[in-house]
Amino acid sequence: MTGDSNRPAEFLSGKMLWEQNRSKIHIASTISLKRNIEKFNFPGKLSSDLQKTILSLLTKEMMKNQLLKGLVLFPAEKTEAIDKEYLMEHFLASEKIFQAHAGEAFMIDEEGKFLAIINLDNHIEFFYLDVFDQLENSWNLIVKIETELGKALRYAFDPRFGFLTSDPGDCGTGFEAVAYLQLPGLIHSGQIDHVLDNSSDESIAIMGLQGSPTEIIGDILVIKNNYVLGESEEKIVSSLRTLITKLMVEEVAERSKIKKEGTAEIKDRVSRAFGILVHSYQIEAVEALNALSLVKLGLDLGWIEGITIEDINKLFFNCRRAHLLQHITGTPVNEELSHKRAEFIHTTLKNVTQLI
Repeated sequence: MTGDSNRPAEFLSGKMLWEQNRSKIHIASTISLKRNIEKFNFPGKLSSDLQKTILSLLTKEMMKNQLLKGLVLFPAEKTEAIDKEYLMEHFLASEKIFQAHAGEAFMIDEEGKFLAIINLDNHIEFFYLDVFDQLENSWNLIVKIETELGKALRYAFDPRFGFLTSDPGDCGTGFEAVAYLQLPGLIHSGQIDHVLDNSSDESIAIMGLQGSPTEIIGDILVIKNNYVLGESEEKIVSSLRTLITKLMVEEVAERSKIKKEGTAEIKDRVSRAFGILVHSYQIEAVEALNALSLVKLGLDLGWIEGITIEDINKLFFNCRRAHLLQHITGTPVNEELSHKRAEFIHTTLKNVTQLI
């Protein structure tokens, strides 16, 4: 099925994945695999005719995959910039999506959890989104999908370097696992550095949403594997799960301590964050994400009521630019968007009250 008459943003906006997330800490996890077809050059060295050939081969075989339901193909040249931005936001994918042009494409399943990127950096990149903290299940599923395609189209593989990719640093498993954890308790109590120092693992990288290890947005830490060559998928997933579990346990303990002690400084931060969200005339995305994390913490600690964790998780994603544009009438100029964001947040939080 080709999404010629549909936009990816319209297709995905009805999936409502984020409002199914009831976790107070786990925002999402993603699994990706990079593969190339044997005997073909990498996409950057392909003629337009060969690009079309590979796109046709991959599309035909992917549509046969019984593990994926309702796959829709979106040709990159027909996908607008705002839709690419929506794809990036929805799947928490990298900005390389913006570089996709003619001869390249996106395939999305009917649940909005699976994304295949075709002919961009590699012939195909499988991407799976998990909002239920089921990292292991997601890994098993994407391996089955990749294996099924590999039965029909042989992958480029070298006994020494594993699966071959356009970036030598991605050779080996071509596998990346990423977890997004929201840790306001540890961050605002100043305990996060101590916890991370005691959990150091050189095979795992820890950073913020935009890739910086020092700029943390929305109190979210992004945890991912550092290496794909010389590390098995099992080892990567196991190491990631160990750290995820430790951080979640430490965050729960820190929140219990904050609630018991009634820390004035953190109460003040939650109160200020709530005020910013409900009274701002305009608000930028980063400021909104930072404030929402504190309000979510306040809700968990019993300092705020009138909204669910699911609704805050949903709002956290819907206040970003591409998602926000799906919820407001018209196409505001950039100067108006921050005001529209504030209005959208006001509406969502209209029944919320502060108890401190």
